[in-house]
Amino acid sequence: MRKSRIYAAAAAAPFAAIAGASAFFLYYSVVRFPGKRKMKKSYGEYDSLIREGIRWFRDQRPEQIILTSYDGLRLSAFYLPASRPGKKLMILMHGYRAEFFTDFSNLYRYYHEQGYDLLVPHQRSHGTSEGRYICFGVKERYDCKMWADYAAARFGTDCSIYLAGISMGCSTVLMAAGLKLPPNVCGILADCGFTCPEDIFRHVLKRDYHLPAFPLIPMTRLLTRWRAGFGYRQVDTRRVLEKCRIPVLFIHGGRDTFVPLQMTLDNYEACSAPKELLIIPEAAHASSSLADPERYRETTLRFMQKYEKKTASGNK
Repeated sequence: MRKSRIYAAAAAAPFAAIAGASAFFLYYSVVRFPGKRKMKKSYGEYDSLIREGIRWFRDQRPEQIILTSYDGLRLSAFYLPASRPGKKLMILMHGYRAEFFTDFSNLYRYYHEQGYDLLVPHQRSHGTSEGRYICFGVKERYDCKMWADYAAARFGTDCSIYLAGISMGCSTVLMAAGLKLPPNVCGILADCGFTCPEDIFRHVLKRDYHLPAFPLIPMTRLLTRWRAGFGYRQVDTRRVLEKCRIPVLFIHGGRDTFVPLQMTLDNYEACSAPKELLIIPEAAHASSSLADPERYRETTLRFMQKYEKKTASGNK
């Protein structure tokens, strides 16, 4: 009897370990961390630039907007009108666990001075927005559409709207391209996004933990579907982009090891809309605008102006 119990316990141990690891991975990757996380003491070589950009945006006292998502969450965004009217607006979607307006910190002032209104949401389960689970763009795409619909209703269909996203925010705006967006969404700036949640999870497991995808991914896939209500392969940006008609500027850093450059190359290859590609060779993840700000700004501005003119002439 005693030996049988020992054998049973020994047989059950691997399953218990897998279940524990799956629960930990679910919490670490999908569940919102409790409380407000403190700002990092340093952002490395770009620390002063990031802090200056955050300070500038907050000093402008942007208007806070609260909307309710399709599934009942109170989501928050901050609106800053341009210094001169121009009927141009950018919706800026930040990345995974990004707080304190860091992701676009080096761009706010530039875009604002170029005549663009800025609408900066806190994605669900981030910042001042409600939510318990981070859904890697699968549910956030509907939130992005909500903000685009809001902008079109508030500022009119003659307002040129651009969706810009970094990292998970990039995947969010690309996934949103598969939804019925307002007709005056005339361009997407897609900076270092992944193709689907499962692809990035597999990559991070291998890179950070040196673990195989099986059996952890299938177990966490089930847990995530049960707890957070979304599937790891429910939306794939490559499938969305095959049918996309909105022009896309794809951006990625050549030294990005968190989201592989190949994911952006795959997205670019799949995209059937007018498209451009900008690779900043010396940039790590989500830092292309910091590593080469002049090239980044000139390229994004030229891209938006190109399709803004087409949209404006088409509305006449």
